Amino acid sequence: MLKGIVFDLDGTLADSLSVTFDGFNHVFMAYGAPELTPHQIMAYFGTGEREIIAQVIGEEVDAEVAHEAYVKFCKFTDDSLEKIPFHKGAEELLELLKSNGVPVAIVTGRSWATTQAILNHHRVMDRFVKVIAHDHVTKPKPAPDGILLALDAMKLRGEEIMYVGDSHMDILAAKAAGAQSVAALWDFMANREELEKYGPHHYAKTPHQVWEAYLKQQKQP
Repeated sequence: MLKGIVFDLDGTLADSLSVTFDGFNHVFMAYGAPELTPHQIMAYFGTGEREIIAQVIGEEVDAEVAHEAYVKFCKFTDDSLEKIPFHKGAEELLELLKSNGVPVAIVTGRSWATTQAILNHHRVMDRFVKVIAHDHVTKPKPAPDGILLALDAMKLRGEEIMYVGDSHMDILAAKAAGAQSVAALWDFMANREELEKYGPHHYAKTPHQVWEAYLKQQKQP
């Protein structure tokens, strides 16, 4: 029986990808690197923001410059928080889960600094049993490490949760953790045809459909 839900953040709960792409390009161009398309940037996802910036502006940059560039990205994010809403229906889903006693957590590839900024801006940090960011794991998604840390905090097993995310790495991480995967399709970058290749257990076109899938599984013997 399912007892909890773990969420990805970007493109799942938060409508943050446009600002994220703009933030990366703001930094890239400030250091003489070319502007990249959203798909080019997403090809780097799976590594943290620091690592993405270092790879694009040049891995040979020294630690001080790399840190300076990362700080610039964080400041861009902080200055753009008003442009990072939660997806329509996401906060209502969190409220519904809370009212029904369903524990929730987040596992994101985003850094802890910008994750905190977004969640605190929306005043939802206290909704989550645990929030796991890129900084907290040695092996990021598609490895299951982040989900396993969340499970430990929730005192649940993999088969007792759904992991909801918009990318193939979310599906792979969920399966590696023994969890049910939910492909979130409501973000503008979500691609059902691409996600189908990885065989998620469920598809959700809206946040409310996550709740419907959860209830349906509760009725399974």
